[in-house]
Amino acid sequence: MCSLRGVWKFVTSHENLYDVVNMHLIALKICGDLFVSRNQRTGQLYVCWKSFASFIAQLICLILLVVGGYFAQQSHGMADATYLHHGTSILIRLSGVFAIVTSISNAIVGKRIWAILDCCDRFDKRMKMLNAPVDHRTQKLVIVGWTLLCSVGVTGFVLGFVFAILTNYANTLMQIVTIIQIIMFVMVIVSMMCQIVIVLYMASYRFYHLRRFYEVNFLPWKPASIMLSELANVNQFRRLSNSSLLSTVMDLYDLLREAMRLMHKAYSVQLLSMTVSNIPSPTLALFGMYRSFVTSNYDMQNLINTMAVSSLMYLMTYFLLIFLSTSIKYETQRLIESFHHFTNLNNVAFENMVKISADQINSDNIALHIGPTELNWKLAFSMLGTIISYLIILIQFDRTSVGTNSFPDVENVAWWSSNDTHAHMQTQLSIVSKL
Repeated sequence: MCSLRGVWKFVTSHENLYDVVNMHLIALKICGDLFVSRNQRTGQLYVCWKSFASFIAQLICLILLVVGGYFAQQSHGMADATYLHHGTSILIRLSGVFAIVTSISNAIVGKRIWAILDCCDRFDKRMKMLNAPVDHRTQKLVIVGWTLLCSVGVTGFVLGFVFAILTNYANTLMQIVTIIQIIMFVMVIVSMMCQIVIVLYMASYRFYHLRRFYEVNFLPWKPASIMLSELANVNQFRRLSNSSLLSTVMDLYDLLREAMRLMHKAYSVQLLSMTVSNIPSPTLALFGMYRSFVTSNYDMQNLINTMAVSSLMYLMTYFLLIFLSTSIKYETQRLIESFHHFTNLNNVAFENMVKISADQINSDNIALHIGPTELNWKLAFSMLGTIISYLIILIQFDRTSVGTNSFPDVENVAWWSSNDTHAHMQTQLSIVSKL
């Protein structure tokens, strides 16, 4: 208990952000998702063979679990399994294939992670030399909070999956294979998400810090009171002619632009896989949850509901990446606006240099992209619209719903009622003719 309390006190009190980042990197090394390490003294990169062996073992286990899960389902699956059982098995196997692709992609980007962190570290050192240090404590507390929330959520979902599998699968081999496959899949996906979220958040915070630094040093001070309106003019003439400081601002922007370029190269495959998988997975999982509620067969309901909730949480995490990407673009646009707000009638040449720098920043495309498509809210709303549309289509064209089996056919009822009426009339006519 004392050790846990000491770790918590160290995390919350120490102001170095990179302590928390290194804790995440150590966890990635243990899991085998990062086998390229860096020497703290010399800064040289090297391959950690223990982490590399862990990566190879993880990859082999994922391949064996996907292939073995398929044959186990074919050999030990129930003969009277419904299409909900088959659909759930297909989703689990597709998740395994996605985990294999993600694991390989995570291992490839090892060098670029260190390059991204190096760009952020150089930015922080330059800001410290300018007496405008980056707030590491706030970033560290945010990352720690996200880590705790993610740990609780992942633990809850894994326990939910284990409970659902133990209650739904009767065969012991199927239970073991499915539980191990889901745990390894969760490890790979969570490690990927932690990497992207942390580096994107660090870049977003530094774009914000750069904009605030420029506004403080180049834009005139805006007084909150009318009594202090004269101070704005004094403040304006005192500041606006430092070309070396403007060059420093552009150098810092180049560092952040290089970090974003490395992120785009490092995580393009992961972002594409997430985008592609986030459309069919929630749609099929939500449709399966709907079918489990409207049918009388509830034996797969726990597993399907857990898969639906986990798919929605995975989609929400993807939206968090979109939020961070759009916040970076938003801060860049505000920086450009701040450049255009700069005026200095006493030094027109310097003012023109500021405007040229603004045009240079405007020509860069900082936000993350998936090929030609920018990672923004337009893409998020398009994905939501696609998921909802296909979910409605699946529900409307579901011919095995309860309504079809519970209610009689209207045409048959009308045909039988008309035949009964016709027979009754014939009987009445025959009686009248006899009379």
